Amino acid sequence: HNNAFKAVGLCGTSALLAPDSEAPAKSVFLMGYSVGSLKGVLEKLLENCGVPKGKIFGLAKSIVSLALKHGLDTCGIPGGKKCKSGRSGHMLQIFLRRELCDAYVYPAFAFGVPDLARNQPFSKYLAEHGPIEGQVRITFNPDVFLRATYARMFTYSADPTYHANRPKFIKELVDLLEPILGTEENREKAARGIFGGEPPEWWTPEDQSELAAMP
Repeated sequence: HNNAFKAVGLCGTSALLAPDSEAPAKSVFLMGYSVGSLKGVLEKLLENCGVPKGKIFGLAKSIVSLALKHGLDTCGIPGGKKCKSGRSGHMLQIFLRRELCDAYVYPAFAFGVPDLARNQPFSKYLAEHGPIEGQVRITFNPDVFLRATYARMFTYSADPTYHANRPKFIKELVDLLEPILGTEENREKAARGIFGGEPPEWWTPEDQSELAAMP
């Protein structure tokens, strides 16, 4: 619930089917689970990525319209609507190299209180103990999570219409994001916003979409 944490972190659970004290995936996936308002989040993201202020509102409105077109539930933002099925949940599944877990993930109770019993360190708990269960907090450093050799992420949506339309939605979204993605200069500007300063040495501004594709 802390805004400073929400700017850089994610709450999660350490196992897909395990019980959890707050939001186990098997209980909340269909209807979704969230805390706090989404008002202004999209606009702030676009601003941080270098979109000119005069274009932010119009671009955000176009993105919401595109989401509605493909069946994505947008009721959490002003002007949005519920999806037809009423199943607004999504699941983000994250795979992170084992040796990086202790640097960017820690086991937690509700509200992010560290769970010292599972922090042995955490990578040891994941490797040796079962069943795996409990909440985690993830520091979502883009220097790690944007590198396909370090992390992989997969998204699943409960609404069947949007889940089927996702590839088309993403393709059209990339076209909409021309102010951010259209040129190397714009991509450099967006990268500085994402990384919070100069991008790391490994990052280069050419279009890398195909490099991250699954084989």
